[in-house]
Parts: sequence; C-alpha cells; structure tokens
Amino acid sequence: MLSTTSQQQSHLFSSYRALGLVTNHVPCILRIHQRHSSHLLLTAIGKVFHAYRLNTLQVLLVSDPHAEDIQVLGSNSRLVFVAAGSNVYIYRRVFHLYKTLTEHQGDVQHLLPFGDDHLITIDQSNTLRVWDIESASVYLSLEFDTKNFHITCLLHPATYVNKLLLASRQGTMQLWNIKSNKLLHEFFSQTPSTNSITTMAQSTVVDVVAIGYNNGQIRLHNLRYDETLVTFTQDFNGPITSIAFRLDNIPHMATGSSTGHICIWNLDTCHLISQVREAHKDCSIAALHYVPGEPLLISNGGDNALREWIFDMPDGQSCRLYRERCGHSKSPRCVRYHDNEIILSAGNDGRLRTFHTILDNLSRCFGRTTRYKWEAELDEDENDDEINRQQAMPIIDLRCEVIKENDWDGIIAIHEKRRRTSAWNYIRATRSQHRFEHERFATKVYHNIEVYATCCDISPCGNFCVIGYSTGHIDMFNMQSGLHRGSFGMMIFSSSFCFF
Repeated sequence: MLSTTSQQQSHLFSSYRALGLVTNHVPCILRIHQRHSSHLLLTAIGKVFHAYRLNTLQVLLVSDPHAEDIQVLGSNSRLVFVAAGSNVYIYRRVFHLYKTLTEHQGDVQHLLPFGDDHLITIDQSNTLRVWDIESASVYLSLEFDTKNFHITCLLHPATYVNKLLLASRQGTMQLWNIKSNKLLHEFFSQTPSTNSITTMAQSTVVDVVAIGYNNGQIRLHNLRYDETLVTFTQDFNGPITSIAFRLDNIPHMATGSSTGHICIWNLDTCHLISQVREAHKDCSIAALHYVPGEPLLISNGGDNALREWIFDMPDGQSCRLYRERCGHSKSPRCVRYHDNEIILSAGNDGRLRTFHTILDNLSRCFGRTTRYKWEAELDEDENDDEINRQQAMPIIDLRCEVIKENDWDGIIAIHEKRRRTSAWNYIRATRSQHRFEHERFATKVYHNIEVYATCCDISPCGNFCVIGYSTGHIDMFNMQSGLHRGSFGMMIFSSSFCFF
C-alpha cells in the first residue's frame, strides 16, 4: 500500500503537462528582438508563463512554476520580469532565473522596466520602488497616500530622460524625476475628474500620450504644454482596458474595452473607422500590441485566447482574424481519447476541441454549438430572440468512433437540458445537420413535458448511435443518414449505457 506522506508519496500519477491553457487575464507582453524578426509573446497562466513565437504562435517554452500566481509581466531588451505575490523574478534569455527581488511587503501590482539597468515596481500598499537590477537593491522608495493619489498605471514617456509618469484613481497624473526624487508637474489638479485613469500608452508622437478612463473616454494629452489635443468616447459600457498605436506609419489607434470589443480610431480625421465586436467574448481586453512595421494587432483576454488581427481588407481600415491560439473559455465537462495522441474535449463554453498531447500546433477547434437554423421554425422557439439563438449550448457528454470517420460523422454529443444531440465530423472538423430526434417528442403528449438527452454511445462498427432520454426512451439512429432505426424497451430511468 502506498503511503500518503509527502516524503514517501509515489510519483506514478504525478502531473505530466497541462493542455488547452493559453493565457489568462494578465496582459501579455510583446518582446521585440532588434537584430532579427523572431519576436516573442509572453503570457501568464497561473503560476507559470508561456513564450510563443509571434510568426506561428507555437509554444517555445514553459517556465517553472512560481510560488504564487503571476500578476504582472514585463521585459526589456535583455531580461524578462515576473511579479508573483510579493516577489519579482528576473529571467535572462527568457528561461534562466537571474535574480529575485524580495523587498516588497505586499503583492506587486504594477511593474515597468526603466531602461536596461532599472526596474520600477508598485505594490498593493501604494509604495513605489526603483530597483538597480545589477545589485538587486532599492535605489529609490516613494510612498503615496491612497486617499489622495492611488496609483493605477505608470509610463515612461519617450525621450523623457529619468522621467516617470504616474496616473491615479482620482483622475490626476504626476510627472517625477526618479534620479533627483522630485515632483516636476501635476496634471489635471486644477480640474479634478471623478473618473479614474485605467491605462496609458505612449503615442507615436513625442510629448503626446493616450489616457484611458473608466467611463470609456480616451484623451490624447500633450505633456509639454499640459494640453488636451482630442477626446474620444467609446459607446460600450465599462472602462478602457488597453490602448495601442499602429507602428507602420499609419495614424491609427486601437482601444480595448471591458466588454471584449476593440475600436480602431483614425487620428487624422479623429473619428471611429472600424470595430471588432466580441474580439474576446464575455471578458475584457487584457492587452493590445501592434507589431512594429507590420499591419498586425495582438490581443489577449480572460477567455483563454491569444489572437492576431491583420489589416488587409479592401477598405484599408478594418481587420480580420489572422491567427489565434485558444482553449476552453469555460470549464470542460467531458474528455475522451480519440486515439493515442489526440484528446477530444468539450464543456460549458459549447465548443468541441481536440488537443494533441505532444504537438500543440495540431490542436483544433470544431466550432461552437448554437441552435440549428431549422430550430427557429419550431413552435417552442417562436419567442426566442436572436441573442438566445446564438447562445452556446454546453456539452455534457460525448462519444466517438474512428472506424468510419473517413466516410461520415464519428462523434456525437449531448447538451445540457436539450433533447437534440449534435453529430460532428472529425476529418472536416464540422457539425452535421442531422436532427437525431424521434417523432414522438413532437406530439402533444410531450408538449408540456421537459425531455432531454441523458446519455449516448456509438456502435463499434460506427454505423449507429444510441441516445437515452430522461423519459426512459432509448432510440437508435443511423450515423450516415440521421434516420431513426429502432427503439429499445422503455426503461424507468436511463443515465448511461455502452456498446460491447
């Protein structure tokens, strides 16, 4: 018998690797290599971070787990900085741990590399520290009163040597010289705003920064003259979560919202030119990055998705999805092996996915399960609006058979509180239009009775599928045609069965 003590615990069933994890709500960072075009994307997933190649979105490496969850990521030309709990870990060449900074008493909430030799961190007690990276010592420490100036974001303005711009929840900003420890100027102090500043970004023009507020307002402000140049307002409810400027000589600005939408603004004409609705569904945009010299926009969000958008549409203004890496946005509920290396997975997000246990780039998404178009014609769906018809149907169980997958559908899935099942083709990665529904459930006898599928299975020959219902009925259908081929004796309760 195996002992349960930590010293004698068996490693027989120790974890090997995690599948389907791409990113979380922590903003990703784009690490640019000046000497070659092999750029990297760094994303946080719990206690580890992943490094992706930008040109393929393939996983380059996975870091060792940290003691606590990662809150912030940062990088400069040489190093990668990771804030986990009250510690800051510094990595050289992405994966070699170089130093650890442990002076903070609370969790580190903000992190900004300041050149190649210094690092700026802010913890939950609103204390700012400037670190000397080489000696791992604190060069400067500043404490701010949260009632008067609660720091929400920070920025190093371009060409402003030794200058640091701080933004607060009170709607004001301060410009500091961190070398002489002096407050140089305070912005918006004469006209304080009730809206807090949520994000800042350096524009492509010197002295001009973009400021995002929690009411959806974006302000382009000139720091040298303390003057607001132009103001934009998003119609979406919620704060501005991220701002990015296009870096290929086209005057465009992208802004992200807490509702998952992306807005593209023309800075010459000062108006909105395009939108990306539900770029990240049911979550906020964590970060936006334009790739230097290319018409590519990178975004990540809390829906476990990392996406690249390319601006190559005929109008020259809108974008389309170019490349993505994503996993389940909600918890999976069923997992099945398709073969020795591929896993089928489905869950509450209504998506059916495959994950390759060895090569992540071979993972696929079959799509999202929404109601069929012909279901809108039925009486029970007459009062449903378009939004309800597009809602995902969670998958609670699925079965697969590979013997006939080259000829017709080989996967069948049942949905939560639904009597109609869905069939999927593994080769084409598409959903079938077969109904798999007995005509008895369309009669008046079952008009006021809630009937839903509870279990399913596919025969070893791959020709038939069997579906059990909450009423006790068990029906058999042909996988190729979707026609009903027989019923078994009515059971008192059907919850599971299988073919031998």
